[in-house]
Amino acid sequence: MALTLYWGSGSPFSCAPVGLEHKRLPYESQLLHFDKQEHQSPHMLKLNPRGRVPVLKDGDYVVFESVAILYYLDVKYPQSPIFGLTPEEAGVIMRVICEFQAYAEPAVQKIVAAIFSDQIAATSMRSPMPCTWWGARRAPSKGG
Repeated sequence: MALTLYWGSGSPFSCAPVGLEHKRLPYESQLLHFDKQEHQSPHMLKLNPRGRVPVLKDGDYVVFESVAILYYLDVKYPQSPIFGLTPEEAGVIMRVICEFQAYAEPAVQKIVAAIFSDQIAATSMRSPMPCTWWGARRAPSKGG
């Protein structure tokens, strides 16, 4: 088993390290520096063409996006479950994740963008599309 986690410090959306620690799985940690655009390196773009972190590599298999990583870990390594012990617990956990992504995450992104606007502006000048503070390449939104 050779788990390698690529992640960026400061991202509130990177819960993958917590999942690995919760399951007590040994892994190699690769901290990427957003200010150096390491998440956009050719190596990282091969792992995740969107240029976002976290990315988990398990042998030859690669999975990205926090919830997908957690789900993969839960199915492959069932000890210390993340998504509950019963279908009811799993349903509640998934509902809360979906509610956060649908209702809270957009507001959190706006707050974080306002706090880190200087860093976003500097990053945007180096890339063809504006980047959010955690390194996701996104097209400009219609509302600003």
